[in-house]
Amino acid sequence: MTTTASIHRSPLAAPPIEPAVAVAALRHAAGDPTAVAVIDGATGETVTRGELAARSAAIAAGLRERGIGRGDLVAIAMPNFAWWPVVAMGVWRTGAAIEPLSPLWTADESARVLQRAMPSLAVAFAPVAPAVGEALRAAAPDVQLVVAGGDAPLEEQLAGDPGDPYAEPDLSPTDLAAVPFSSGTGGLPKGVRLTHGNLAAGAAQAIVTLSTGGPLDADAVVLAAAPFFHSIGLTLLLCGGLVAGATIVTVPIPKLDAIVPLAAAHGVTHMAIPPPVFEAMATSALLDEHDLSSIRSLVTGGAHVTPGVEDGLSDRLGCMARSGYGMTECTCTISAPLGRMSTAGTVGWLVPGTEARLIDPETGADADGDEPGELWVRGPQVMEGYHGLPEETAACVTPDGWLRTGDLVQIRADGQLEIRDRFKELIKVSGASVAPAEIELVLREHPAVSDAGVIGVPDSTRGEAPMAFVALAAPAEPDELAQFAAARLAGYKHPREVVVVDDLPRSPTGKLLRGALRERAAMAARA
Repeated sequence: MTTTASIHRSPLAAPPIEPAVAVAALRHAAGDPTAVAVIDGATGETVTRGELAARSAAIAAGLRERGIGRGDLVAIAMPNFAWWPVVAMGVWRTGAAIEPLSPLWTADESARVLQRAMPSLAVAFAPVAPAVGEALRAAAPDVQLVVAGGDAPLEEQLAGDPGDPYAEPDLSPTDLAAVPFSSGTGGLPKGVRLTHGNLAAGAAQAIVTLSTGGPLDADAVVLAAAPFFHSIGLTLLLCGGLVAGATIVTVPIPKLDAIVPLAAAHGVTHMAIPPPVFEAMATSALLDEHDLSSIRSLVTGGAHVTPGVEDGLSDRLGCMARSGYGMTECTCTISAPLGRMSTAGTVGWLVPGTEARLIDPETGADADGDEPGELWVRGPQVMEGYHGLPEETAACVTPDGWLRTGDLVQIRADGQLEIRDRFKELIKVSGASVAPAEIELVLREHPAVSDAGVIGVPDSTRGEAPMAFVALAAPAEPDELAQFAAARLAGYKHPREVVVVDDLPRSPTGKLLRGALRERAAMAARA
C-alpha cells in the first residue's frame, strides 16, 4: 500500500484488461474448443467452450433477427443454470446489454425495475416466467418474453444462423454491457450502467482476488454459488471464470447441502458463497462426509463475518477462507485478499488498479491520519452511472471519477480495510441488500396506511431484518399489513415485525428520522 497525500492505492499494479469478457471467452474457445466451459450443477449437463461459442452465436443471430442490437437491453430472469452464460454471451455478441433480474422477485418488484430500464426482450426460466410476464404487462406490454425450460427449447425459439461461431464481436470498452440493479447508498433500486470495460476490469480483479492459494486459470474449477443476477455472481464468478478460461459449475440454489457435494464431485478449486453459507460451513458435519481438498480459495462478501469463523473455516479446509468487500457500483470488488492471507476481521487490500480516499463526514475534507472516514474509490471498475438518473449519478460519482461508497471505513497501517459502519440506509439480510424505501412504498400502497418507515434490526440468523413502523388512516392489524407486504415482496424483504405508531418522526423538510426509529426499536427490545 502506498499513500500520496491522502490517496491510498492497491499494493498491486493494475492487471492487463481484456477488451471485453465475450472476446476473451471466444479466444479460449478457439484455442481449445473441447475444454469444458460450464457444468450445470442441477442437471449435470456440460457445455464445452466450442458449444458455448456455437450456441451463443446462434442466440445472437436469433436476437438480431428480432432487431436486437447495440443500445438495446435484454432482461434475463433465471437461476444459475448452464443457459445463463450462453444467453449472456449471445446478447453481448449482438452489441446489446444484459439486464439481470432476480428470479426471486415478485411481479411488482420486477415491474418497478423494468420501468426504470426498459428492455427490448426478456428471457425467463419457465417457473418464474408468469411473474415476469405479469411485470412486463404492467411496465412494458410490447416487450417479447421468451421462456427457457418450457415446452419449446430455448435454442428453437431464439436461434438463427450462427455463421462463424468464433467470430469476435466488435465491442468497445465504453459500450454498455450490463445494467444490474442496486439500491446504491439508499432509496429505490437503480440500474447500474456497467460497460464492457467495467466487466473486463472486474474480471481481471476477480482473477487476482480468487488466486490466493492457487491461480484462477484454465485448470481451475469455479463454483458459481452466488447468483448471476448479483454482482458477485456476475463479475467475480461468471466474468472472472470466462476470462480465466476456467470451468464454471453453476448452483441454482446456494444452500450448503447442494454446495458441498458439488464442490467435492467436481473438484472445485475456487468459490464464493453467501455469508450465511460461509458461517454454516465452519461448523457443519457435512464437510466431514466429502473430500474438499481441491479447494484453494473461498471468499464471501455482503455482510460482516466474525473473525473466528474465518479462521476456523480456513483451518478446517486448509486454505484461505476470507471476506472481501465491494458494491455493484464498483462492478463487484473494492478490496479482498490479494494472493496472501488477509487478517480475519478485515476485508483485505484494495484490488489492483484501485485508489481510495477517506473523507471526514463532518467536514467533507480528507480524514486525518488513521481516522476512519467515508470511503471514496476510483478505478476501472467504477460504473458509468445510474441508468437514466443523471442527478443520482452526480450525487454518487464526482466529476473526477471518485465513487462515494457511503461506508465508514478504517484503513490500517498495513493497508487492509476494516468496515466500521455505513452511512447508507440499506439493510443487509443474509448478505442481500434491502432498500427500506421499497418496503415503505409497498406498505403505503395499503389503503389504511398513511405513512411508513423501515429500519434494519439485529437478527440472529440473518444478520439484519427489516422492521416496519406505520401510521394509520384507518383501522388495520399489524398481521394484515405484514401479509400485504409479503404478497408483494421477495421473502428476504418481508418485515419481521410491523409496529403501529401514532406518527413517524420526520424533520421539518419531511425527511424520515430513522435514528429515532432505531431508538424506539431498541427501547422495545429492552422492555
